[in-house]
Amino acid sequence: MKLICNLSTLGSQPTGMGTYVENCVSGLAERFDLDLIAGSGKLPRGNVLFKAPESIGIDRGKLAAIRRHLWAHSLRFDPNSLVYAPTPHGVGNHSGQIITVHDIIRLHYPGDAPHMYINLRFLLPRLMKNCRAVFTVSETSRQDIFRAYGYPLERIFVVPNGIDTTVFNPNPSVRADKEPFLLMVGGRHPHKNVLETLNMSQYWRNDYRLIVASCPQGSYRRTLERKALDLGLADRVEFKGFLTHDELLHLYQAATALLYTSRMEGFGIPPLEALACGTPVIASDISALREVLGEAAQYVKLGNPQSWAEAIKSLTDSSTVNSRLIEGQKVLSKFTWNNAVNALESALLSVEPRLEDSRRSFGNC
Repeated sequence: MKLICNLSTLGSQPTGMGTYVENCVSGLAERFDLDLIAGSGKLPRGNVLFKAPESIGIDRGKLAAIRRHLWAHSLRFDPNSLVYAPTPHGVGNHSGQIITVHDIIRLHYPGDAPHMYINLRFLLPRLMKNCRAVFTVSETSRQDIFRAYGYPLERIFVVPNGIDTTVFNPNPSVRADKEPFLLMVGGRHPHKNVLETLNMSQYWRNDYRLIVASCPQGSYRRTLERKALDLGLADRVEFKGFLTHDELLHLYQAATALLYTSRMEGFGIPPLEALACGTPVIASDISALREVLGEAAQYVKLGNPQSWAEAIKSLTDSSTVNSRLIEGQKVLSKFTWNNAVNALESALLSVEPRLEDSRRSFGNC
């Protein structure tokens, strides 16, 4: 049984999903002999079967989805092979494949990215019929996929995200010379709920500024800017576009707290990145964030002013903050990339035990 990794959509500048792909597949390549469907990003060790055109990458615009669909359907595989994709992009009609559906948020927010909604609503259910299993990143997403598509729960496996604490780490000196501010990451998407944070500004505006990162120019940003202006927050809120890794790391390290008050999540990587930088987290009280963060975050009930007031006030209680950060270290020890690859290996072997034949003799067990 041959294991083929589908990396066709991976671009040269990986997003959060790209980081997941690179870490999971590079770890897998240390344990199994792999064949690869290569994209334009960094490749693990393995034999390249196909090289995808750059025009189908997930960072190549809306038409890339159509080009990707046509190209994937042109590929042909040995029936005795299992094609694993760490993304939700499959390879046409091959019956031996596994895809990874990280979340189904766009199914509930169709206006945010209509082409993604179309994929989740119409194309994904057809693709699932050719899947031997579906992988996802949390138990919350596992249940969401089951409810949305009726895909058998026993064939949905959790392979979580990870965090590299050698990349994200504290720098107390950065915070010391900064005016206190709260940080939000992911401001381009309405479900990240920046509007509610602005509407609850009475609880934070006198003590903190707000920086909203990853909020590119466009109609949604203009909506947020108008709201900030209407609320008299023009000098208290700063919107930033896409940031380099170093720029984002600096903000994590300098922030008084990360606000992650999403209405829906499949996992939630920024809170882990913040905790790794020694930064407290205020998170919305939703199932995915409860599942991942446990007692490491202060939770806020969305739409509840009293809950917001209590959450912001908790930042001045050093005992509570330190307790949350200690719990954060326990959470970070759980979500390592090595643990993610262990879960991936276990899931693959559960789906296809014959993959034992392609295990590297010197790989980790």
